[in-house]
Amino acid sequence: MRRTFQHVITLCLVVLFAFGSAAAPAQDEFLDPDAAFGFSARLIDQGHVEVSWRSAPGYYLYRDKIKLSVSPDTVKLADFQLPQGTWHEDETFGRQQVYKGTTIKLTVPLQYSGAKPDKITVTSKYQGCAEAGVCYPPTTKDVSLTLSGAATGGGAASQAAPAAGAPAAPASEQDRFAQILQGSLWVTVGLFFLAGLALALTPCVFPMIPILSAIIVGQGQSVSTGRAFGLSLAYVLGMALTYTVVGMIAGVTGAYLQAFFQNPWVLATFSLVFVLLALSMFGFYNLQMPAGIQAKLSSAGKGGNLAGTFIMGVLSALIVGPCVAAPLAGALLYISQTGDVALGGVSLFALSLGMGAPLLAIGASAGQLLPRAGAWMDAVKHFFGVLLLAVAIWMLSRILPAWATMALWAALLIISAVYLRVLDSLPESASGWARLGKGIGVLLLGYGLLLGLGAATGAQDPLRPLSGLSFGTAGGTPQAAEASALNFRDVKTAQDLQQALAAAQGKPVLLDFYADWCVECVRLERTTFQDPQVQQALGSFVLLRADVTDNTAEQRALLRQFQLIGPPAILFFDPNGQEVRASRLVGYKDASEFLTHLRGVTASTPATS
Repeated sequence: MRRTFQHVITLCLVVLFAFGSAAAPAQDEFLDPDAAFGFSARLIDQGHVEVSWRSAPGYYLYRDKIKLSVSPDTVKLADFQLPQGTWHEDETFGRQQVYKGTTIKLTVPLQYSGAKPDKITVTSKYQGCAEAGVCYPPTTKDVSLTLSGAATGGGAASQAAPAAGAPAAPASEQDRFAQILQGSLWVTVGLFFLAGLALALTPCVFPMIPILSAIIVGQGQSVSTGRAFGLSLAYVLGMALTYTVVGMIAGVTGAYLQAFFQNPWVLATFSLVFVLLALSMFGFYNLQMPAGIQAKLSSAGKGGNLAGTFIMGVLSALIVGPCVAAPLAGALLYISQTGDVALGGVSLFALSLGMGAPLLAIGASAGQLLPRAGAWMDAVKHFFGVLLLAVAIWMLSRILPAWATMALWAALLIISAVYLRVLDSLPESASGWARLGKGIGVLLLGYGLLLGLGAATGAQDPLRPLSGLSFGTAGGTPQAAEASALNFRDVKTAQDLQQALAAAQGKPVLLDFYADWCVECVRLERTTFQDPQVQQALGSFVLLRADVTDNTAEQRALLRQFQLIGPPAILFFDPNGQEVRASRLVGYKDASEFLTHLRGVTASTPATS
């Protein structure tokens, strides 16, 4: 088994290196100037501007070629000093200080003579070369900044300056995680590992627990602690490698590949696999590989099980948990902006290992907690069979109508109650465990019947199965009241968005990126957006929604326009129709966190009359 794991880990490292090398620019294929070098500017306040220059890995900027100016003439830049660069022996200009494959930032004070203008334009000239020996012509970039509103123009990463005396808008988590990657390697790895541990507590990872547990339980009564840990490690490595490789590809290409695996046929096929695994847990049959494949794997001992578990980890990462959170979005943003695939990949791998750490703990403990023999083991297998069926229904809920999903949940709970002998009478001498099991069965049967009733009456939420019933209230059904609480207008293209922003008539705008297959999107919809205080606080906003469920070319273009990889993401626009970049949210926020964030957004983007 140890030798098998050495092969698995070696495979992970080889694939990581291969994808990192493939994503990096080849020596004979040079990047476009805008990809090799970049300039951005943003207002810190009305008296200071932050400017930054970027060079991709394998490229460098000349320090003495960087020039900076500002217009109009009533604004001047105070004296500033560029940081020291690295000495480089250049064939064209001789010994020069350069900035190699990095981003440099500095804050420059602004000086005004007379009245402050509404807008200023920051202009930078710079020149750089590829280390392979090709030099680019001098480049000039302009960034337009609005002193009293959001920054625009130039495609640069500009940000708004808060109004005088107003609280600063909250910083974007996505951008903060991207900035973390510019620090110490080990600090970065540690922070992303901790971020992964936090993500392990989200619904994106929960479905992986029964999958892994069922794999371990399926090994039978003789599974040891070491064997259980080995299977868990294979599963987590498969998951982590997939997140890393897919993330690196997404950072380079801007395509969120996991969205492609939310195809109804893929989800239905994978759900069928879970159903087949669950039925084997109930003893209907034994799932075995064909004899020929078993013979080929026999020389590796039980390596075949490790390889199968590794593959299950790969598939789980692709299909079960396609969530986007701020740490993941920050790493992908860093890769897309700098081209540093290696550091971005290491950070993604640390993030994935953090997400998988609880799975390792669960897997290792399973070898100690599982019963060794007797009817107990059958009960445990039945329990995990039910969990696998639950995962299958949860996946199908992304493509099935709500009533069909509720009907499946009802069937699962009622059949589970029958297995717990809820319809059988208990003898007087029944043990406490038997009575407890029957009590749980009664609860499952009751809730299953409620879900069945809810499916028949048009309810949408399994947690509120009676919401489709009218109890004679004057306001109509609770479901109708909830549906009308937040009125989102759908936008499908960039042109739709521009028209909606123009029609906002001086009001702030919220744009919600949503998909039916996005777990955290549905969670936001059912919890945060249903909170009465959130609904009241959003009363002054124009609410827009970009539904990217189908992952069409137009939907992907809209995501790329805002440097987003996938949902959930919430963007805020000021009354002038400019995004307040620092206020964007990526990932799930509960009602309390969302309200705190919204107060900062409201303070920094007042509505105009």
